[in-house]
Amino acid sequence: MPAGVNETARLDAIRSLDLESSADRALFSRLTLLASTMLDCPVALLSIVEDDRQWFLGRTGFDFPEPLRDISLCAACIGAQQPLLVPDARSDHRFCDNALVTGAPFVRSYISVPIRGEEGLILGTLSAISPEPDAFCEDQIPPLAMLAELAEQSIALHVRTRDLSRANAALQQTSQVFRQAERATNVGSWRVDIASRQLFWSDQVYAITGLKPGHSVSVPDAVALYEHEDQAMVAAALEATIVEGRPFSFATSIRRPDGQSRRIRVQGERIDVGGRPDSVAGIILDCTEEHLRNAALKRAAEHDRLTGLFNRASFDRRLAAAMRNADREPVMVALLDLDGFKDVNDTLGHLVGDRVLGAIAAHLHQRIRSGMFLARWGGDEFALLFPPEMPHDEAIAFLEQLLGELDDVVAMGSTALVIGATCGVARMNRSGSGEEIMRRADLALYRGKEEGRGSVVCWNAQIEARQSERQRAIARLRAALNDGRAVAAYQPIVELETGRIVSLEALLRLKGEDGGLITASEIFSALLDPEMSRRVSRVMLDQVVADGPAILALLGPETRIGLNLSEADLRKNDFVRHLIEVVDDSALTPANFTIEVTETMLLDAGGQLRASLAMLDNCGFTICLDDFGSGFSSLTHLRAFPIHKVKIDRDFIAAIDTDHQSRLIIQAIVQMGHSLGLRVVVEGVETEAQEVFLRSIGCQHVQGYRYGHPALMEELQERLGPFAAPLRLSA
Repeated sequence: MPAGVNETARLDAIRSLDLESSADRALFSRLTLLASTMLDCPVALLSIVEDDRQWFLGRTGFDFPEPLRDISLCAACIGAQQPLLVPDARSDHRFCDNALVTGAPFVRSYISVPIRGEEGLILGTLSAISPEPDAFCEDQIPPLAMLAELAEQSIALHVRTRDLSRANAALQQTSQVFRQAERATNVGSWRVDIASRQLFWSDQVYAITGLKPGHSVSVPDAVALYEHEDQAMVAAALEATIVEGRPFSFATSIRRPDGQSRRIRVQGERIDVGGRPDSVAGIILDCTEEHLRNAALKRAAEHDRLTGLFNRASFDRRLAAAMRNADREPVMVALLDLDGFKDVNDTLGHLVGDRVLGAIAAHLHQRIRSGMFLARWGGDEFALLFPPEMPHDEAIAFLEQLLGELDDVVAMGSTALVIGATCGVARMNRSGSGEEIMRRADLALYRGKEEGRGSVVCWNAQIEARQSERQRAIARLRAALNDGRAVAAYQPIVELETGRIVSLEALLRLKGEDGGLITASEIFSALLDPEMSRRVSRVMLDQVVADGPAILALLGPETRIGLNLSEADLRKNDFVRHLIEVVDDSALTPANFTIEVTETMLLDAGGQLRASLAMLDNCGFTICLDDFGSGFSSLTHLRAFPIHKVKIDRDFIAAIDTDHQSRLIIQAIVQMGHSLGLRVVVEGVETEAQEVFLRSIGCQHVQGYRYGHPALMEELQERLGPFAAPLRLSA
């Protein structure tokens, strides 16, 4: 440490503040988010640098382990005791060999200002990081220093609050800087004097509640602002804190005088002075926008946007729960497919088709009985889960009556529309998968289509015997695997800002006997067979490993290759170990791989599947959640599984021209992903208009026909040539 820095006093000051165990990191993370937004960079950190390590009081966009002090760039700023600007760390002799520069997060540009305690000692830094060189300039140091002052004031407020709780003092009138911080974060503070029961609010609490600052508010007045059903809970929580000293924290809603509802989080704790209760103090956070955004995401993820019914992901979850108890309570499902709907779309257009679907969905929703669960399964199909106590014959009679009513449901002016439906029914009385019972219902449905539309057909052994398509697909796939005709085709994932190909997704293709290529969708039913799925995964792994050196030569050593794995792969520990061993023995590293999994695989993930994902993550493979947004449990999966990358379901980008909600959902997911440090890819991008929209919301990575169709390795080499890595991809 350079002369002039009293390191012992500095470290003593850090320890005396006790920030790591008691500070509100969410507040400081909002300051780093503000710094990241203001400087237009992906990473901002509020760091505390101790004698052997650097840890984060607040962070945005940085999910890597906390570094040791000897590789900390922030330590250089502390040593200099002044702001530090590094235009390009790779060309700076001080940092060019630093592990944070040569490896993740690949720091190029760095800017930081010191954070000081009240005694003037430097505690840490407020810094910003960019993977691009020359991202910052000298003019950005003053505004960053202003944010650092806010952080210093917040630390000082933390210290004063802690000291006041020990030394019989009340919360003081916040400074102008702190009021600015309150407004920036929409957090207000409050205090109740226990002896007088007098309530004190900061200005921001008045702003949150919609009352004029300075207006006298009593505790009963404040409790009356809460929704009626929550008022007793709020009063009881405050009283329990006063009497028993129990801290409280809850989220609820208030009703402002203008009638507007606001969602808030409230925290409070008792302050004792001289061993006696003195006051209760806490904060109120206005989280209305976050609450509305999450509610909209949940609604959009659980319900079909067109019909308002539950969507397929919601049905899958409900069905999976029912199938786990099928040994005790038989499960019966119906799959209903509209007859003649394609003709409506083809002759009258999709807008009329959407109105037809909406009308039929409304009728079905009105007709279902208590205990039934109705969802739009996809396209013009609807799924129905019956209550276990409903007799089979009664369910069939209900469905037959329902189908008979559909002709009278749709009326489009003077146009006569004939819309009927065919229904397939399956029933199981033993535990199994939701996929299996729906497969049986689907077989029964298409048997009904063959026999004559408008009927209700129940699955039976004879229908199963007729099911030959899957077997033909399996035979077709098995022959291709045995003959070595299964190959990998690669579709690029492009970085929008530079046009560079940063990743490829490996997709299965079969070479037909006529020389043509067969896509995976053409033999998809065969891939549902676990044995075939595992064989395909091994072949694809071998192909990617063989093509890997050529891909890295084309696109650079940091290129990732996406490999789709099935549930069968992840539930077999030997395959995961085989994958790791094959990669270890190859020219590739785990960092070159993205393992793509789907939400349905995670809906009922057991211990082995979780262990497999954890093993891959620990080895350095990137886990990607495909088709993100198609189910609300996707949000839960981000927390429950080691997900570092998401692909937004192609249905959202396809609908942005006609569905404004799809635009909002894409934007929300992109912003959420960036805030969580996730890489976000939008799939299915095909038009310039879609690209323009994605650029406008800050989307960084895209995939779709606009940037390239899946291509075999030879075609990829011809298309890109030996100098593709630095070139911009032509749209």
